[in-house]
Amino acid sequence: MASAGPRRADIARFREYREYEARKIDANNAMMALLAGAQLAAHLLKLTEGSDHLLPQVFPGVEHIKRFNLRTAQATEILFAADPHLGMMGVPYVLALHEDYLRTCVRLLAGEGLCRAKDARANLVELHGIMENITGYKYSADLIAYIDTLRLMRNCVIHNGGLLSQPLYDQLKSWTPAQELGWEAVAVRNPRHLRLGERLLLGHGEMLAALAFTKRLDRETNLGLQVALPRSCWAKLVVDEVASQHPSLVKDRNQALRKARGVARHHYGVLKLTDAELQSEISLR
Repeated sequence: MASAGPRRADIARFREYREYEARKIDANNAMMALLAGAQLAAHLLKLTEGSDHLLPQVFPGVEHIKRFNLRTAQATEILFAADPHLGMMGVPYVLALHEDYLRTCVRLLAGEGLCRAKDARANLVELHGIMENITGYKYSADLIAYIDTLRLMRNCVIHNGGLLSQPLYDQLKSWTPAQELGWEAVAVRNPRHLRLGERLLLGHGEMLAALAFTKRLDRETNLGLQVALPRSCWAKLVVDEVASQHPSLVKDRNQALRKARGVARHHYGVLKLTDAELQSEISLR
């Protein structure tokens, strides 16, 4: 995956896209905070090393501490080993956010009659193919290989007790040498050595891989939308934003145009929407 992919400036940042970006940032911050917090707590507990007291006795002011009713040594061991548990939770979380974003994009296409409404109810395994079929935009083959790998890892965690399944084993064996290097450059750990039925470990590296690869796919999906959605739809999205922020403003067409022009320039700049296109949409309100 030598290319850096689409830049932020290449993206039409419609409202749902920005909301999704914010959720991804929150998820990233929360996962990294939990990971760092576990390590910080483990180091803090070294100050109580050798104590026979239970944690609720040592830290009575900490909320929920009674649920972690252990001695220092046991608690420290658990906290230092938190990484794989956070990975098992974090990777499915990131994939769920990405799946929801793809459904949002397919709903926009369905609203323009470019696909069936039921396509927006498809699952992650189908959604990238649906987007390609509707828009004609082809995702990077490496990214599709990685998202399929992450999806199958998630399935192993949820449906196979965390053990390597035959579909994931086959997927890993299908990687090209370049794909293997690309994965390892992000996730650090290489899962290709695992054998069928072995325990799958997801940790910090896999969380980073999920965040990085979905970010690239998010942006490529956006490029597909730009190709497929008519410009009138983009103008409608801009005016919808103006109307939601200033409901009475659309009655003053000059003021509405000024606001719409600002929103279009700031968030939809790559599309270079014209005043005529925005004014045409405003006139329909």
